[in-house]
Amino acid sequence: MNSYSYEGSSGGPFFRDINTNNGGDYTSLTFYMNSGHVQTEKFRMGLHGPYALTFTRSGVPVGGSSLDTTFFKDLSITGYVAPSGRGTVTGTATGVASSFQRVLHWYNDAAQYWAYADSAGKFTSPLMKPGTYTQVLYQGEFKVKAASVSVTAGGTTTANIAADTETKTSIWRIGEWDGKPTGFRNADKQLRMHPTDSRMSSWGPLTYTVGSSSLDSVPMAIVKDNNPLTIKFSDTHTAAATLRVGTTLSFAGCRPSVVINSYSPATPAAPTKIDSRGLTRGAYRGFGEIYNFSIPAGTLVSGSNTITISCASGSSGDGFLAPNVILDAIELFK
Repeated sequence: MNSYSYEGSSGGPFFRDINTNNGGDYTSLTFYMNSGHVQTEKFRMGLHGPYALTFTRSGVPVGGSSLDTTFFKDLSITGYVAPSGRGTVTGTATGVASSFQRVLHWYNDAAQYWAYADSAGKFTSPLMKPGTYTQVLYQGEFKVKAASVSVTAGGTTTANIAADTETKTSIWRIGEWDGKPTGFRNADKQLRMHPTDSRMSSWGPLTYTVGSSSLDSVPMAIVKDNNPLTIKFSDTHTAAATLRVGTTLSFAGCRPSVVINSYSPATPAAPTKIDSRGLTRGAYRGFGEIYNFSIPAGTLVSGSNTITISCASGSSGDGFLAPNVILDAIELFK
């Protein structure tokens, strides 16, 4: 695919869909532009592409920038913008640890683009249609900053961007703030297997003990029919604290409901609805809601503490079609 392939599609740089399907006696390949699966923004209409699927009998097919589609400028196709009528954005992304990939994303109602910063944080966008865009910086797939930038035909706009920082002292953290369920149980299989696949590990309910359990003791998703996730930890901290639960995708209004020892903070409102399955379709990217639960002083005790996290939803369903939420990270901090 060249850099224009997805500019008229939707979903951004982390969108996943069923591009290959093994039907037994056949395998189908699909290039989705606007499929409607796990839809996080309005469809972009008009010209899609140019794009091409290339094949070879050996090695990696020629693709990307090696595909010459400049002849389209001579075809008078409505909506096509030649390279000379486009501009770029360049700059430096800072504030993201070197252990994470730095991803830049530009979007408006007409187009979307993305690029990856190098090890020094420097980036250059693909050739973009003129207009005003939202520019987003991601830590992996976790949104850490957004700003506005304008692109002009034939021009280069410099737009440095720095991640927002937060002053806090972490007591413990489970997972990484990278916008993905990586490391949690079955996250390594969900992209290509249904949750009911026999190769999946047990979904629980599971218990994670801080300081001794592996990440695999946390399910990648909390399902209403499989509540709760239990977290056990020992600590001497008894002052006020905050429990943060990061999610990547919610289905059927599921959001975390927590109990800290005997304290039950208010359950948050339902997130913005994405009317589509994700867990059972190999998708995990949604709006990436973050939930903060304030813990009053004296709730945590010196010694053993227990937190349970359940899926709260007014909807219902069978098995993995029940309301569920996919996890990013969980952190207790002060």
